[in-house]
Amino acid sequence: MKNKIYVIIITLFTSVQVFAQKDSTAQKRLSITPLPLIVSDPFMGLGYGALANVNFMIGDANTTRFSNAQVYAMGTTKGQFAAQANHTILTNNEDWMIQGKFQYLDWNENVYGLGARTSSNMSENIKYKAIEFEQSFLKKVGKKNFIGLQYRLYDCWDIASDTNIRFFKSDNNVIGKESFVSSSIGLRFIHDSRDNVQNAYKGNYAEVTVNPNFTFLGSTQQWTNIRVDLRNYVMLNKNINHPQVLAARVMYEQAIGDVPYMIMPMFGRYFTTRGYVQGRFRGKTFISTEAEYRAHIWKIFGGVLFAGLHSVSEPNGSIQNINPTAGGGVRIMLTKSQRVNLRIDYAAGLINKEGGLYFQITEAF
Repeated sequence: MKNKIYVIIITLFTSVQVFAQKDSTAQKRLSITPLPLIVSDPFMGLGYGALANVNFMIGDANTTRFSNAQVYAMGTTKGQFAAQANHTILTNNEDWMIQGKFQYLDWNENVYGLGARTSSNMSENIKYKAIEFEQSFLKKVGKKNFIGLQYRLYDCWDIASDTNIRFFKSDNNVIGKESFVSSSIGLRFIHDSRDNVQNAYKGNYAEVTVNPNFTFLGSTQQWTNIRVDLRNYVMLNKNINHPQVLAARVMYEQAIGDVPYMIMPMFGRYFTTRGYVQGRFRGKTFISTEAEYRAHIWKIFGGVLFAGLHSVSEPNGSIQNINPTAGGGVRIMLTKSQRVNLRIDYAAGLINKEGGLYFQITEAF
């Protein structure tokens, strides 16, 4: 079975009771939601765990949006384990944006080589342990812009291949075969004029991040990661209670230098390339563009249609192949005041005839 299926099963009664309040919910200073978590995937088997979502406000409600934190832990029937905590904190009047993430993985996954046309028959299973940590402090500049520094650490060890060795251990060009550390201090810029950060009806979002990894900071290799994320939202009608929205996103990621294979730009990060398994295609360059039409249907229900074009570079650095995706889904509004949706999407990768069903909270972008 080639399809990758993510399923997050949420107790709707719990979510609705905690989140889906009347519009006065926007004035609450603290909201905590515990969510049971179940992930079904043909590769990992059944994943199970729990997630807690916290919304809190630490400033003037007229000038400060809600801050957010999430924490989850999950195990799988195939012996994998993941735990993550992340946060976005907006201080009073949004003078500062503080974002961070900590993740621990005891994991295994399939790798396929480099390029946008690698064969699924050449997959190799890799087991590893990893810690990922990132923290950024961004100062507001003007009304909608934030700029500051970001520290990122990715420490990966106990990397081992299965007995079907194909390229990972035998290819001398693969970096980080047994262990590696990437440690960087970089510059990050965000422009955010969206009317709502979780489910925008109008506005723009732009992010540019440059993270050079240095050996004097502990990196085993020196390399640089550059990421550009551009989004635009246009409301096609004027009825805020029955919105029709056209959303578009363009992403570009570039690795320069001796980048370890396991953290090379790839499909599946940042909620992109729905329809393809994370890591299915990797290369030093990743490009993606996607558009989504979102419309209210009836009461708390909405629907979406989306399509995208995605690619990674070949081993020689060139972009030669484009992998399209398409799909659709439904939305269930859990809280109107904060526009928190339960997202249910089916997406198909049209090249490899792969697909997946995605259950998640909030929009893909």
